[in-house]
Amino acid sequence: MTNGLAVRWGRTLGKVVFESVHANGGHFASYEVPEALVGDLRKMFGKGGKAYRVVKDKDGYGDMM
Repeated sequence: MTNGLAVRWGRTLGKVVFESVHANGGHFASYEVPEALVGDLRKMFGKGGKAYRVVKDKDGYGDMM
């Protein structure tokens, strides 16, 4: 269940680049349904996601060293 007040409040803090709602999971969603968190992170930071290339001149897929 989505808390509409929390969603509206979050949007007052700045630009929302990714938002997702899930049927399962609660306060400890990352523990209860970790696959949902991983899926959201992949959608958000993956190629084509809203946060892809959020760091200028970096795509997250180059050499780490």
